Amino acid sequence: MKILSDEEKNAHWNVVLKEGAKGCVVGAAISVGLFAFVKHRHPVRYRSMSGSIKAAMFAMPTISMGAFFADEGSVDFDRHVYQSDYLKQREEEELAQWNKLSTGDKAFSKLNDNKYKVIIGAWAASLYGSWKLVDRDTIMTKSQKAVQARVYAQAITVVLLLGTILMSMHEAELKKDQPAPVPEWKRFLEEQESKKREEAN
Repeated sequence: MKILSDEEKNAHWNVVLKEGAKGCVVGAAISVGLFAFVKHRHPVRYRSMSGSIKAAMFAMPTISMGAFFADEGSVDFDRHVYQSDYLKQREEEELAQWNKLSTGDKAFSKLNDNKYKVIIGAWAASLYGSWKLVDRDTIMTKSQKAVQARVYAQAITVVLLLGTILMSMHEAELKKDQPAPVPEWKRFLEEQESKKREEAN
């Protein structure tokens, strides 16, 4: 168990206070917006509210956001101060694995990391493009154009689904060549044992 110094305690406390204050400001802004919404959209209900309900409407978002931001600040502080060496090691390992990949595999990895964005974007573009293509026909009615555009969009959707399956298969093949990831707890225990051996020697 690590014993914190006074400097670490103060630094942690300052970060928590700073982030908590930010959260309170955000929560107060939400409370003001909530008050304005209820007052203008439901004036009768707003006038019938008791003082305790109005106070809760202001306090709850402010306190909740303050606590959330403070907790996130505490976690970030812990990650940067106490886990920085470990995170740096992880980044170096990931960079080493990335450098071993071919140019095609690197492009595939980038595409695979953003595959859902690409698929959704391509699907939306296919809907728009199908409609623009069919809409140029001056003979078909609007309903006929809608049916035709839907057929085109469905065909493109099938192509996108097949592409997703092929990407998943290629990803599985890439992972076969990579060593199995070591669990975090096992890695931590191995590091602790190696440190004990170094200290014993």
